[in-house]
Amino acid sequence: MDYRTLGRSGCAVSSLTLGTMTFGKETDEAGSHAQLDAFLEAGGNLVDTADVYTAGTSEEIIGRWLAKAAPEKRDAVVLATKGRFPMGDDVNDLGTSRRHLQRALDDSLRRLGVETVDLYQVHSWDPVTPLEETLGTLD
Repeated sequence: MDYRTLGRSGCAVSSLTLGTMTFGKETDEAGSHAQLDAFLEAGGNLVDTADVYTAGTSEEIIGRWLAKAAPEKRDAVVLATKGRFPMGDDVNDLGTSRRHLQRALDDSLRRLGVETVDLYQVHSWDPVTPLEETLGTLD
């Protein structure tokens, strides 16, 4: 497996990433856990998910896998998730506002069963929230 540095973070990530969009929909929990195991055994370490993948089920499946994984396996994972899309019916349950992204991240952390993620990404451009508002308030 080849590795690259993730931006200027200093974190080494595998050149291949395991995308988990199908976890909980096309891939059941046992199959998802088998994919995660095989990916790490092959030397991969970057696992990508998002809150919106199967309405949070993908993150929950990964969280249960992390909870039962051996510490060295759990520590090898570079965990990435995303927020932006609606996860509820409230007018503030979407977008890149500080309010939504902080709540979305808190919900993702709960579903994943972790205190932090290694990479939190905006899932797509938000035409409503000005970029300077989003970037300037994530301290």
